[in-house]
Amino acid sequence: MKAEAKRIIDMVRKGAPDGEIMKELGIQTKASLKKMYYDALVEAGKIKDIMTERELKKAAPKRRALTIGKRGTILLSNSLLIDQLGFKQGDKFTVAKRRTSIILRKTE
Repeated sequence: MKAEAKRIIDMVRKGAPDGEIMKELGIQTKASLKKMYYDALVEAGKIKDIMTERELKKAAPKRRALTIGKRGTILLSNSLLIDQLGFKQGDKFTVAKRRTSIILRKTE
């Protein structure tokens, strides 16, 4: 985390008034102060950033048609299993059928 971000969070936590923070950090407007404080909180992991519609669409798992191969296998990509669904190498699963769906459950 940047030193300036840590400094602004510490000053707010200690109850320093906005004018004092602005003077010490060389900030011209209250809007800039609020933006810097928000960015510092996001960078510190204290709050989540607000996502745009486009970012939400990119982050959402994409539905993709899969095909069963000649040997009866289905290939699932690394990006789907690990990056999007959070599984890791070595995880074990049970397979179940429910109506027209297949359910993979991680076993302990």
